[in-house]
Amino acid sequence: MNDQQQTLALTEAVNGLLQQSGLPATLTIEQCASLLAMSMTSFRRKLSLEGSSFKLIQQKYLNELCVQALLTQNAKIESLAIQLGYSERATFERAFRQKFGITPSQFRELSLIGDNKNNPQNLAGIAQNMPPLSDCCQQLLKERDNHNLDIDKVVAIVAEDPIFSGRVIGLASKAIYGKTPQSLHEAISRNLGINTVINLAVMYTVKDALKAHVTPTIIEPYVEAFLIAPKFFQLLRKSVAPEVKFDIALTEQVLVFALLGILLLSHKEAGNHKFVMHSLQGMDDLHSLNQHINTSMNISIYSASSLMLSLWHIDASLIKQLTHLDKVSQQRSKGTKEDEMILFMLSCLYHMAAGHQDYSALSQKAELLNIVDFDDIKRTLMG
Repeated sequence: MNDQQQTLALTEAVNGLLQQSGLPATLTIEQCASLLAMSMTSFRRKLSLEGSSFKLIQQKYLNELCVQALLTQNAKIESLAIQLGYSERATFERAFRQKFGITPSQFRELSLIGDNKNNPQNLAGIAQNMPPLSDCCQQLLKERDNHNLDIDKVVAIVAEDPIFSGRVIGLASKAIYGKTPQSLHEAISRNLGINTVINLAVMYTVKDALKAHVTPTIIEPYVEAFLIAPKFFQLLRKSVAPEVKFDIALTEQVLVFALLGILLLSHKEAGNHKFVMHSLQGMDDLHSLNQHINTSMNISIYSASSLMLSLWHIDASLIKQLTHLDKVSQQRSKGTKEDEMILFMLSCLYHMAAGHQDYSALSQKAELLNIVDFDDIKRTLMG
């Protein structure tokens, strides 16, 4: 058993009980604590120490059971409906259609489209055919790599690109960034910062390259979430315990680019892009989404992001960190408190981009992570 599994021993035990149960939706917290020979107080406290709760574990298990049964098993939909706590198939199908936009049978059929073994190669071909980074973006990255950037140089480079200049000022003028800037210099030096502007240059290049190939209902809200990620990170840093230490520049890059692969996976030339689109609509848990895309398409969201970034020769340290987070999220590597916070922030950004309205699970997770004022942060970002 690895360190990560030892750390989450009780969580694994609860998942084991859910798996053994013929009707996991009906298993109660009292029954679970009794089966594990623990008092309710001790059971709740130990799960809290693992950053979870019975409700979170059960809901995540049921969500994953639903999708996994449709993707990898020949389970009858009537039986699955009962396992998930529905009284009949029709009730389950209505709920599924309301969440995913299609019926369970249609979702199963979509997952079978395309050659899943060759998905990484197909996606690599799509990424390789994307246009190069903009001249402004390439110049900013080159000067940064040469450790030759200051505010004046960044302003001069950005000013050469009137479209990007307008985008920078437009983003910096949003209320969450403070006082409206009166110039490009103010927008960069006071409201955004050099690193954020460089990340924005890459992100806008991606948006321009993909906007004709990814449906607007996906690319617009996702890019908007990626653009707001630096401010989200800034607000959250003020709300966590001082002993949680971040590599600020690297973490900001991770938050802006880690979910970029969703856009590549949603590309109209990708074999399973319709399956991805319905998965994004119906799955509100990023970990579960990543796991099932990996199962069905043979590539994870983080790997798809790394594929795009590596072809553009973006920081090797960023790609290394994405690989690490992918392993942590799949419990193949031990994570730190900082990793847990980053994965939580990515879950929030995904939730925001996908337009999911129920934040109760994230609010509960924030409480378990000792993040104060999470609801205020959420309102600030969404307002």
